[in-house]
Amino acid sequence: MDSPAFAVTGMFTPSKVAVSTFTPRTSPSTRRPTSASVRMAVDPLQRKFQTLGKINVDYSRPKKLATYKRSGYSVEMDYPTSAAMAGHYSVSSCGKPGGAAKILMKYDEYCAKGMMQTYKRSAVPFGTYTTKCAEGTVPQQAFDKRVFNRTNAFRQAQKPVNVRLREQYEARRACFILANGCDREEAQFKNMPMSAATFLAGRAEAMGTCYRNVTPSTIAEDYMADGVRAQLTQKAHPYGLYRVGVCEDGHAKGDAEERRVAALSAEYRSNQQSPAAVTGQQYESARTARKLYAHDCHHEEEQIFQYPAVAAAMCRH
Repeated sequence: MDSPAFAVTGMFTPSKVAVSTFTPRTSPSTRRPTSASVRMAVDPLQRKFQTLGKINVDYSRPKKLATYKRSGYSVEMDYPTSAAMAGHYSVSSCGKPGGAAKILMKYDEYCAKGMMQTYKRSAVPFGTYTTKCAEGTVPQQAFDKRVFNRTNAFRQAQKPVNVRLREQYEARRACFILANGCDREEAQFKNMPMSAATFLAGRAEAMGTCYRNVTPSTIAEDYMADGVRAQLTQKAHPYGLYRVGVCEDGHAKGDAEERRVAALSAEYRSNQQSPAAVTGQQYESARTARKLYAHDCHHEEEQIFQYPAVAAAMCRH
């Protein structure tokens, strides 16, 4: 027998060696050289939203503006040291801005970042977050909040232009009322929409004018606060379906439950504050709601000051 006893026909597949140290090249190689980097092909709609995902940034701007390059520190820096270190452009207009508008956009973002830092120092004067902190109570929860905010910024860009302009107008109107007749602040809020939005968010954080911080003290106050929130939710979603960029509870499975637990945790921790802090938040909520929504109505002013949680629910939206 020529072959060993344990060998089976077809057990070993003969290998075809094209080139080796001992055999010459029999045929030219037809394999194309691979590139070091692979470029993924995306459709124009996805390429339109390929950016860092910064909050209050208009992603619908032309690609020419997105290729703006500057020198200085990273755009993720929270507190730039000069106006030249401002990052990407903010929402200012619907058309293509001119040269002066581009400079104003950078200045708008620089002022907004400085304004946010000022309100953070006011909310946390000693550098340590109090029980009012809503970023999270367990590890990695703060990082999830940052991802959620970036997702909100992406969905914000999908809103129609008229909706975004209406939101800018409402934010500017509220800033005019809270400016207390200051001409300089009104001029800044008029020309700088990002500063106006940051002013409202930072003021609410520093003053504690949120229904998560101002909890009801009676059954009647709790009932009226729930009624105010239900009316505002029905006004925002008249057909019962959350529109794009409006839902604040989550965008994936499990997000809504995590937000609900975080909200209950914030309400529980807000009750652990000092009586002076709780009273101050109730007063600021009532004062803000009276200036923005009472319309000089004596009956509404009495209800706002009698039920601070109702005022906080109005200020939240």
